[in-house]
Amino acid sequence: MIEPRPGGPGPTGARATEAPEDERDEPDLEAATITRDAGDGRHAWLIGGALLALIGGAAASYPIAAIGVVVAGLGLLRWISVDRGLRGITVVRRIDRERVVCGDPVELILTVRNRDPLPVPWLRVDESLPTELELVSPAEAAEFEGTSIRITGRAELSNGWTLAPYRRITRRIRFVAGHRGVHRFDRVHVAAGDLFGRTIGEEDRSIPVTLVVRPRVVATTALDARHDWIGERPTRSGRVDDPSRFAGVRPYVAGDPVRRLHWRATARLGQPVVKRFDPARERDVVIVLDIETRAGDWPWANDGSRRTEEDQFEELCIVAASLARRFEADGAACGLATASFTGGARRIAFAAPSAATGQSGRIGDVLARLGSFPSAPFPALLGGMTRFVRPGTQLVVVTARDPRPCLAAARQLARSGFGVELLTLGSAGPEHARQSRRVGIPARAVRLDAGWRTSRALELVG
Repeated sequence: MIEPRPGGPGPTGARATEAPEDERDEPDLEAATITRDAGDGRHAWLIGGALLALIGGAAASYPIAAIGVVVAGLGLLRWISVDRGLRGITVVRRIDRERVVCGDPVELILTVRNRDPLPVPWLRVDESLPTELELVSPAEAAEFEGTSIRITGRAELSNGWTLAPYRRITRRIRFVAGHRGVHRFDRVHVAAGDLFGRTIGEEDRSIPVTLVVRPRVVATTALDARHDWIGERPTRSGRVDDPSRFAGVRPYVAGDPVRRLHWRATARLGQPVVKRFDPARERDVVIVLDIETRAGDWPWANDGSRRTEEDQFEELCIVAASLARRFEADGAACGLATASFTGGARRIAFAAPSAATGQSGRIGDVLARLGSFPSAPFPALLGGMTRFVRPGTQLVVVTARDPRPCLAAARQLARSGFGVELLTLGSAGPEHARQSRRVGIPARAVRLDAGWRTSRALELVG
């Protein structure tokens, strides 16, 4: 069962941990902390049973002697059980998938095994569920559709079994990952007891498992009305060669980079020649995400305003993930840049443009790790994009607030040979898009067709 337990949210790690590929048993990851009751009654059971057996034998009372033998046997069994503790109990926990999309089902697989020839009358495994994670059982999924409960503290999941000798039991618990983020499963508390309900051993074990929940992806067909982000078109920064499209050699001229020299052809022809490449047909596209959703540094007025800001942040992540999937499907080299911490020391979360298969998934992993507090001003990030990408790159700026503070940086990038376009969200998105177009920056206003939990498409509204 799942029981809420008070407590503040703990740290959420950003480094994924590999889960076991199968259900084989694994050694414990740290020394056990076993607690035993000094007055567990082992001596009393043995001494009492021996005395009853002697008294019954001396009095020729076989029932009393038999009771004494049984009591002494139970005492000996408890002595052995307490001495062994949980050394013969192995616990393996894993999840069926380490990376899922928000709203996908997740299966938690818990396997326990008794390696001893003695039975375990009862075994209990308690574990803390990750913080900031919405977990909805499949039976309740319809009831909580669109309004599932968010766990803001911690919750405890308890499982109990009775294990026969050398018995192995696997329990599968299905949940629904209802919130974007990187969620950690770490320590479990294992306790076992005897037939009389007394604990023979308990310990904490560390079994780290990481679940990466990527943002949802929606359709972006409404943006095809002005499909000018990628394609075969000239750039203002001149031709950009594609190193994978070799087109022959040409004579060396002053200013050619030395790394372009074709040494074998130079030796064969007797004069320096350089490699020639065909131009790239598609431009690199980088999504520059503004995670700020407030116009200034004013605090949240109430819980309702704070929830609205959180919803807008989730919408921004969904739009960025959907654009990445769309660019990957079009065959473009896509990347992401945003001023946010992702669990490491770097202040800027940056995924370099790449046309490799699965690039949208890698961008989804970065979005899953984003925090809602910026690590640097967005105008500074936009103005510093020249250090991350080459001239001619198309920059798609996604923002939910007034873009006027960053328009100067956008115009400077456009004059330097970068393509810049804004996508504005929110109720004031159409007005913000018009402000950007007045200064010569292409802009469009978009919105999700529903809330971020249930939306299916991205709509063009201005």
